[in-house]
Amino acid sequence: MTEPEHEVPARPAFVLRVRADSTGAQTGWLDDEPVTPPPGVGIHRALIQAARQRADRTDRGRTIRVAGVTPDGTVFHLAVGPDGRTWEVPPPAEDDDPDAVPDEVSHVAELQEHDGRLVGLVDGEEIPLAAGEDPYEQLLREARSRADTHAAGRTVRVLGRTPDGRVWHIALAADGTQSVVAPVATSVKAPAAPVNAFRPLEAEDEPAPQAAYAVESEDEPEDAPPTQVEPPAVDTPATDELTDDLGRPIPTTTTQAGGHPQFSPLPPAPEEPDEAEDEAATAPEATAEPSRGPSRRRLLLGGAGVVVLAGAATAGFFELRGNSTKATPSPTMTGTPLPDGLRPPAGLPASYLWSVVNLSDVAPRLAVTDTRLVCTVDNDTTGGTQLLALDATTGKSVWKADLPIDAIIANGPTLCPIDGTSSIVLTSQSQIIAYPLGGGEAKTWPLQSDWSTSITPSGVIVTKPDDNGAAHVLHDDRLVRRAIVKGTNAVAVLRDGTLVATDSHGRVWLSDDEKKVPKPKKLQAPPGTVAGTYVAATATQLITAFVPKDRPTTSRLRAFTLPDLEPRMTTEAIDPAVFPNTFLLAPDESWAVGGNSWIDMHTGKSHVITARWSPIAISQYDSWSKSGDNILTANRKGESLGAAKGSSGQVLVPRGGTAKFAYCVGSVGSDTTLYAVPFS
Repeated sequence: MTEPEHEVPARPAFVLRVRADSTGAQTGWLDDEPVTPPPGVGIHRALIQAARQRADRTDRGRTIRVAGVTPDGTVFHLAVGPDGRTWEVPPPAEDDDPDAVPDEVSHVAELQEHDGRLVGLVDGEEIPLAAGEDPYEQLLREARSRADTHAAGRTVRVLGRTPDGRVWHIALAADGTQSVVAPVATSVKAPAAPVNAFRPLEAEDEPAPQAAYAVESEDEPEDAPPTQVEPPAVDTPATDELTDDLGRPIPTTTTQAGGHPQFSPLPPAPEEPDEAEDEAATAPEATAEPSRGPSRRRLLLGGAGVVVLAGAATAGFFELRGNSTKATPSPTMTGTPLPDGLRPPAGLPASYLWSVVNLSDVAPRLAVTDTRLVCTVDNDTTGGTQLLALDATTGKSVWKADLPIDAIIANGPTLCPIDGTSSIVLTSQSQIIAYPLGGGEAKTWPLQSDWSTSITPSGVIVTKPDDNGAAHVLHDDRLVRRAIVKGTNAVAVLRDGTLVATDSHGRVWLSDDEKKVPKPKKLQAPPGTVAGTYVAATATQLITAFVPKDRPTTSRLRAFTLPDLEPRMTTEAIDPAVFPNTFLLAPDESWAVGGNSWIDMHTGKSHVITARWSPIAISQYDSWSKSGDNILTANRKGESLGAAKGSSGQVLVPRGGTAKFAYCVGSVGSDTTLYAVPFS
């Protein structure tokens, strides 16, 4: 078959997994989203049908590749044609790629502490360390120099060890660029001695922290664009968490894209490991959040691919700093009991006052204010999707709008300003759609399918693959080009249409011209730190992490005013380090959660909520954390509302809230429902 629609892609679109519990009962999973077979349909056919239906939203009429995993861990590849017909295909062949990361360790870079001073070693030989420069950078530079004698022009694997003995794997490219990689599935024959702070070896009991960020050289020219690195290759064990190409946890659905820009130069952090991994792999019940399993990247490339794992290490193994957990009484049930098999997040009653059925996605986005809740639901009349605005207290419909019948929602609904007006914004495969918050006629702007669109708290940003030297912002009722340095990250839109772009060197560009790239401005770093990564941005502030030179696994957050970039708030060192996907900012920007810490965004004061806090959602009044099979709740002061009650059944997943309700989502069978769970 040579027709384009029957050409089998090299990379699978989905992972289809069948799991069996202790009784032998089998459950089906599509990218770790549970799939319930219709009556009379076998579990394998149901998974293939679900994959085909999902693919038809973006690749209608084209053959896709899927990776299947049997209960015993066997991996195979299938092609699924446009008509649903399937046939087995071999995994993609491995290329002899000079950027591929070898399994063998070439060099060992170690930092030790002797009599209060740091000593650097490469392959057991002491390397003089220059004052004022990151010691790990110096060691890796020496390792690269040695690698050039036997692997010139090729990526090598380096082991790093910190003074406390924590071990990490680093892919060191030919140009000296560093990337954190996972350890190989088989044991690595590395020297018994030491290495760096980037990614730990898998420990049986206790994961180790990693360096906050891959810190770039301060000596690089101001106008030099940051180097982007193709993720290096490594086989991962079948028990690794499900990740995408950048090592990020795969969401429970492939139909909802992230609401913020994807920052290619800065690899984000994976979520904390699930302590109940073995149990979750066989449990018939499933939460709507991702469960753990074989690495998606490992499956998608049939063992020929790569995983880049970087970011904050597990929060659960770090020392508490001012834990504010308080004992609380059991919540009082109000309203209707939750359906059998569903349980609430910790601190909330097992009841709800009203609900919304037939949500259009198992992991829906909600736009929430104190008076409105906006979501999307299936429109059974048209076969499309409907936008529904409700009274946030009573759940009564305020207004609704039928979206275009062929619209495949990729982003939203999200609250976002459009030319100064608070709007409900969504994106589909072909257009940006914006409704006034109070209802009314929609405005639309055309998109192409290969454009990347981000709905940020400050505005809409579009990037195009054939226009790497620019990003486009929605301003004055049209998409306006803004010239930026290739490889930088477009992160925010100011009210006058100026685009804010950042890099990993602590530089910022404020671009208001279609063709001329402005000169960068250097952010003022806290004393004793070097630039780390962009964390978050709104129309009025930019939040960046800086790495303390003496504590490279931590970060200090500093907020800068926009557009003048004056420092307005700085935290003390937060351990573990904070990354974009472990930071959630409250809607009024007065407080935030970064990793396991609550942060006052006015003063910079912070404290640990619980040691293993891993934020998944925030409202103006509360935040929530995934903890194994449970979800915990904390108030706006960073005080935990108590331990989870019980562990059976599917826990509802909060997607937002008000002072009165947590809006939680759960699935029974193939239906996804939103429950308004009251704070008792």
